[in-house]
Amino acid sequence: MKKQISNIEIILLIAIISAAPPIATDLYLPAVPSMPAYFDTSEAVINFTLVGFFLFMAVGMLIFGPLSDKYGRKKPLLVSVFMFVVCAIFAATAINIWILVATRVLQGIAGGGMVALGTALVKDCFEGVRRQRTLVVVQAISVVAPVVSPILGAAIISFFDWRATFIAQGIIAALSLIFALRLIEPLPKSERNDIGVIKSIARLGIVGKNIAFTGLLICCAICGGPFMTYISAASYIYIDFFSLSPVEYSIYFGINASLSAVGAFLVIALQGKLTAKMSIIITTVLCILSGGLIIAFGELAPIGFLLTFAIYSLSSGFIRPIATNLLLEQQDKDTGSASSLINLVFTLCGSICMFMVSAPWSTYVFAVGFMVLVGSILSLLGIFALLKSKIEINGLN
Repeated sequence: MKKQISNIEIILLIAIISAAPPIATDLYLPAVPSMPAYFDTSEAVINFTLVGFFLFMAVGMLIFGPLSDKYGRKKPLLVSVFMFVVCAIFAATAINIWILVATRVLQGIAGGGMVALGTALVKDCFEGVRRQRTLVVVQAISVVAPVVSPILGAAIISFFDWRATFIAQGIIAALSLIFALRLIEPLPKSERNDIGVIKSIARLGIVGKNIAFTGLLICCAICGGPFMTYISAASYIYIDFFSLSPVEYSIYFGINASLSAVGAFLVIALQGKLTAKMSIIITTVLCILSGGLIIAFGELAPIGFLLTFAIYSLSSGFIRPIATNLLLEQQDKDTGSASSLINLVFTLCGSICMFMVSAPWSTYVFAVGFMVLVGSILSLLGIFALLKSKIEINGLN
């Protein structure tokens, strides 16, 4: 009987498949300004390669997660990784913009599958403390990857052209095959769905009807969504509003984004000292405090915005792995579908917050502070409503 790969190898596998999609989104950003001239097209059309990837990544989450509950994790994982790598190669060799857009759409579907299956593997392969620590690693990587990717992309295009950034994406994803090909299927046949493909995907609705799961998911996603507001508005805040140089901006941006990863690792340091209930309530209150401080003091100086937003970065980073672990605990079966919905709802909330940045705010600093404040208040009210209800939430009541 074959032996399962080691826990470290499983964690590396989950880390790579969780990091590859955000890397694929941001790695080629430094090359985007030069691409309209290369393809003789507009910036709007080039942006389809970004928007198409992001939108269809959500589609991939909804497809691969439920299918993994029917066919097991390994086969859908291999399909999504191979598809991601092949699309990266086709993108690197695209002869016109519409081939590039099409390959990015397909790559987005594959990336969505990788993200959903990464979360499902965490529950399949780990329990208790080890599961939460694994989620901390995944959370940290998902935050650091978008920060590091543009820097790495800029280094790549300083020696090569934009095509090399897609080759790099393919290489990073292909590294996961070192572990994925040797992975022993973690979902026994006895625990899989024995229904048709369409009905398997329809199980998303069954999972969504779990009020404990859906209510907690919405509360946590509303609190975490404003971080994407910061991602989309940071350059306007630091460069346009505070008149910092691009180098200074990258330092400030990197510090605040990295603090979210620090917050995730604090979960390990404080494990056993706080209950999940108290952890979520305390950090959500800190997020509310951060939103108020950003509005009051964030516009005074770059360091003022950095320090006031830092409270939210640490707190939201701390909440995410705890929340994901709690959400996975709400489902005994249909883990793939649950993983899909967790990643989808967090993605949608982040997308809505990014879209709201374009509203006519007085300043982008106020926009960030307002969304952090309102999102955190709504999240806390929702959590209190769940706790006071008769709904049984595993690990929280």
